[in-house]
Amino acid sequence: MERKRRMSSNQSISGLKDFINEKFDNHEELEALRFKRIDELISSFGKEIDSNEETIKRVHTRVDRIETRIKTVQGMGTAAGGILAAVATWLGMSKS
Repeated sequence: MERKRRMSSNQSISGLKDFINEKFDNHEELEALRFKRIDELISSFGKEIDSNEETIKRVHTRVDRIETRIKTVQGMGTAAGGILAAVATWLGMSKS
């Protein structure tokens, strides 16, 4: 009888050890999957940031081109105004 209790007790302890080891293994697998997913998200986020930086550079280039065109048109307007003023002045002086 005592022998059966020991065997039963040993089996219970062995079963409990197996159960605990299985739980630890499952926990380690879950942690590994969690870290893998975090790495995937970080990688994806990094690619998205790189893509956004390229878009920002293109937008800045376009804005610079537009500003250059505006300055060119303003310069041409100023030159045209100066020419008209000079012509008006010349006409005004030549009529006198």
